[in-house]
Amino acid sequence: MPSQVAFRVVCVRILRPLLGGVLVLVSTAIVALVSADRLAHLAPSATVRAAQAEPSATGSLPAPVKAAPALKAAAPTIPNGFDTERLNALMRGDPILPRR
Repeated sequence: MPSQVAFRVVCVRILRPLLGGVLVLVSTAIVALVSADRLAHLAPSATVRAAQAEPSATGSLPAPVKAAPALKAAAPTIPNGFDTERLNALMRGDPILPRR
């Protein structure tokens, strides 16, 4: 009987630090792998350029004169070329003939 108790005590004394070391090793490996994955997928840093002042704001050049906007031409009645009469004729089964 005493030999079984001594064997268990020796096993517990060996297994406890061994299991603790395995737990620390696994935890460290998880942290290292997650950190490496995050570092591999970082967004590229944005390049920051110093803003340059407009020459007209500094007074070295006169401000440009803006021209008046040009008048827009009148839009056609059918802006996209869609023809409802031709569609209705197609739905009725009438032949679609080009206009001349």
